[in-house]
Amino acid sequence: MLMETLLPFSGIIFLIALGVVVLTQQFRKNLYREQLENEELKRFHQMELVRSSILVQEQERKRIAQDIHDDLGAVLSIIKMHLLQAERKYIDINAQLPLEIQNIRKLTENVIENMRRVSHELMPPQLEKFGVVQTLEQMCIQLTNSGKIKCEFSASENMNSEYSNDELLQVTLYRICMELINNTIKHAEATFLSLSMTFSDSEIRVVYRDDGKGVLPENTTHGTGLKNIQSRVSLLEGNIFLEEGPGFSTVIQIPFHLKNSLLVGK
Repeated sequence: MLMETLLPFSGIIFLIALGVVVLTQQFRKNLYREQLENEELKRFHQMELVRSSILVQEQERKRIAQDIHDDLGAVLSIIKMHLLQAERKYIDINAQLPLEIQNIRKLTENVIENMRRVSHELMPPQLEKFGVVQTLEQMCIQLTNSGKIKCEFSASENMNSEYSNDELLQVTLYRICMELINNTIKHAEATFLSLSMTFSDSEIRVVYRDDGKGVLPENTTHGTGLKNIQSRVSLLEGNIFLEEGPGFSTVIQIPFHLKNSLLVGK
């Protein structure tokens, strides 16, 4: 009789214990899911802060470049004009142009040239006007025409039109590619480089190669350049792969879905 009486209670206790185990597991699952969601939300906010910071920096670069061009450029042009007028006075009286004026004119021309270079490095005017594809294409043409290195460039036809309204993406792609090109010119001792940009339904793909001496150790300037590239690729939640072989070769993949998120973040 006692056993028959205890059996129902044992079943009830077992069910209660089972329920406690199930509830505990469910609680842990919910807690783990909540932690993942919080971490994802935190990561998203951090990325948004980084994107906003980068966008502000690029806008400030643009403003400084415009100020240099408009203000300093105008002053230097006036100085050069006065120097030319002074030179004409000496020419009109068949007098020898003083060496000081010649030196000042040469220095002024050098300053104007350096000012234009710095202004273009801060924010190339053609990037805003024509987009990253045409800007890089013209850069490669200029490199090849310089005779220092042969540059080949290719891009899918719909690449530029798909992303032309996304300023942050355009500028970041430009900075990445220019960092790669500068690394090759400064450190690789290469005679040839190629850059291709293709667009698909899922990603942007950048393939870069040169015939130089390859990747240098991390503690060199070249290594620092690669770190800068990696940080910009991470900003776009992309991946960068270094390929083995002669010279330097890398593939950069940037997810397509970022088109919308970057536009929202502008």
